[in-house]
Amino acid sequence: MVAKTSREREHEARQARLEHVREQVSSGNLVIRQMTDAEQATWAKRRVMLDDSSTSAERARRAAAIEVQRRRAERRS
Repeated sequence: MVAKTSREREHEARQARLEHVREQVSSGNLVIRQMTDAEQATWAKRRVMLDDSSTSAERARRAAAIEVQRRRAERRS
């Protein structure tokens, strides 16, 4: 038996969580919806405030994380 790496274990755990969410959505126990315009505006204000108080390294790290999320979302659709 070959031991799994931590990355493989993390991947399996993530897949299990995603499957759980899919099951909840299909059963109707969980609803995923788009944010309203008001919610988007609220979060935009929070992002601006966060960026104003962050260092350039923190902003770069956050931007990289957002880009990774965007790419993953593109692959899923």
